[in-house]
Amino acid sequence: MERKKVLITYATYGSGHKTVANYIYDYLKKYSDYEIKIIDLMDYENIVGLISKKAFEQNFKSKASSIFFSIIYTLFDTKTTTIPYRQITKAVFNNKKLTNDIISFNPDLLISSHFFGNIILGMLNKKKLTNSKIISIITDYKSHKMWLKDEKSIDALIVSNDIVKNELIKNKIDSEKIYSFGIPIKEDFSKIENIKETKQKYKVDNDKKTFLFFAGGSAGSSFSYKYFKKLLEAEYDINIIYVCGKNEKLKNKADKIIKKHQYKNAYTLGFSKEVNKLLSISDVVITKPGGLSITECLEMKKPMLLISGNGGQEIYNAKFVCKHGYGMNCLTSRHLVKNVEKILKTKTLLFSMGNKLKKYNDNKSVEKIYNLSKKILKNKV
Repeated sequence: MERKKVLITYATYGSGHKTVANYIYDYLKKYSDYEIKIIDLMDYENIVGLISKKAFEQNFKSKASSIFFSIIYTLFDTKTTTIPYRQITKAVFNNKKLTNDIISFNPDLLISSHFFGNIILGMLNKKKLTNSKIISIITDYKSHKMWLKDEKSIDALIVSNDIVKNELIKNKIDSEKIYSFGIPIKEDFSKIENIKETKQKYKVDNDKKTFLFFAGGSAGSSFSYKYFKKLLEAEYDINIIYVCGKNEKLKNKADKIIKKHQYKNAYTLGFSKEVNKLLSISDVVITKPGGLSITECLEMKKPMLLISGNGGQEIYNAKFVCKHGYGMNCLTSRHLVKNVEKILKTKTLLFSMGNKLKKYNDNKSVEKIYNLSKKILKNKV
């Protein structure tokens, strides 16, 4: 019997789509006998795609750019404005090599962590250039009309929870193809050993609360610096770990202010592959409300202080967190400082958030997606 071929696609508009795709890839590599290929659709971008990607990367650099992105996000979250979705997709990926690479691989199943993947395969299926089943993963805590384009060509929609599932059902999406598995994360994400060693590595003082501060995705956002600076200036008796990602300028800037004022409680990091370990030693996480970041905090049962993000879907992600009592919004640097003070002075606050987080189910999404893929491929004609 021939091995089934599974294509995993993502698009690097932010780091979350890529990380989710890689988590699935790693799991299938470990447990399945599939022939697997993973591609970043942005490797095939043309000038239009490059401009759109650069524009997206700008939207966390200022309040104005985030507001602009939110307007665009909302504008395109309607049936009318998404009518030309095929034209939009073609404009971004007008690339024969992409089409040829997909057709030559000839996948039995596509697993897509960005809507461009399922739109592209849907178009190829309609032209009978491929015959692929499609699993699409919505990587936020709210759906968007672009995820639902060519919905009839999608065999399964993976969503973060039943709230999103019910929202889709109200929009007349077939309930039988919606699975509230959660946003996929690494299989053993919450299994941490040697916490004591991790604390020593990152210079954590056990007598203080530890605030883990993610600057914003793997790229790291300079916009987060004003929050970090304000938190340092408050001089609270806490540990601060500031993760700057691949933004070396940001890390250098943070290191300079720490050295200049001799802050002994702050530690900076560049890009880290130890997110789960860092989460394990933290009491509170400061982060923008990206879908994957929130999911990782939920899995590790960590209360969140949410700084302003990219707008758009991240506004809804933040609403989800705050509505359920998993964290608090900090729209300005002053709000952040006030909420940190509130946590330090009100001992019951962290306890209350912790109790709510304990009720959140552990994430088994990658395992469930694998089992679903077997079922779909078994029934494939």
